[in-house]
Amino acid sequence: MTMKEKWMLSWLDSDIPQGVGGRREERRKMNGNGMNYAPKGKPQPVVGSGEFVIAAVALDHGHIYGMCNGLTEAGATLKWVYDPDPEKVKAFLRAFPQAQPAESEEQILQDPEVKLVCGAAVTSLRCALGLRVMDAGKDYFTDKAPFTTLEQIEAAREKIRKTGRKYMVYYSERIHVEAAVYAGWLIEQGAIGTPIHVDGFGPHRIGNPHSRPDWFFEKEKYGGILCDIGSHQIEQFLFYCNEKDAKIQYSQVGNYAHPDYPELEDFGEAVLLGANGGTQHFRVDWFTPDGLSTWGGRKNLYSWHRRLY
Repeated sequence: MTMKEKWMLSWLDSDIPQGVGGRREERRKMNGNGMNYAPKGKPQPVVGSGEFVIAAVALDHGHIYGMCNGLTEAGATLKWVYDPDPEKVKAFLRAFPQAQPAESEEQILQDPEVKLVCGAAVTSLRCALGLRVMDAGKDYFTDKAPFTTLEQIEAAREKIRKTGRKYMVYYSERIHVEAAVYAGWLIEQGAIGTPIHVDGFGPHRIGNPHSRPDWFFEKEKYGGILCDIGSHQIEQFLFYCNEKDAKIQYSQVGNYAHPDYPELEDFGEAVLLGANGGTQHFRVDWFTPDGLSTWGGRKNLYSWHRRLY
């Protein structure tokens, strides 16, 4: 049995329904949106204490908490945290008191013990941070979306070729959700056939707009709705359908209900065709009703092909 299979079995032996209920209760306690939701799981260390040292830089999005939760539960040692806003650092240290506040980003990048840097910067700044991290000889783990322009993608690819370092993305809807991980494992085992089409629905709640940072409403900084939350849907399609590439056949976006924020796209949809023939339609929006206890989330419908013998 592989390490991955052992990990999956130990995860499934835990009470998943109870865990999901706990997460539902956590969502009720939040201020109406998922920006600061940080999944917590049962620790399953795969490295020894001090063997894999990490740091957190740029705390602009609350996903940094989920990223660090997952890594520390896997055994990583969180040594440093840095953000130019001292209030964000104080809040982070309440959740991760083991971390030390760094005086600068450079102090972290010059620390030879640090193997990986986690970042949840303003979306348009995530690539630049990653380039600096890889130049320092460290791997980079960023919140989604990892880029806002095609030029950033090419710059990251070139830096990866030059340095040999890794540029990894926290697509939490797939890698930090038990059901999503288990679905991937079932597909890998051939237990439920081969997915050939995915319909994805990603409703989100915007909550009180005044609780969001200004950059959230500036398209140049957040990248647009298909880049922001739509990238979740695209990543899931590529992974579950084993597609290495895809073309966008159709897409549209709009602002239907937020005239005070003209650069916000509150609805988007797209159709993709994968290189292997798989297809996807997805829609994302910021219209989750206030009456629901969660901000939205991802729903996928799959079409399957199974060979009959």
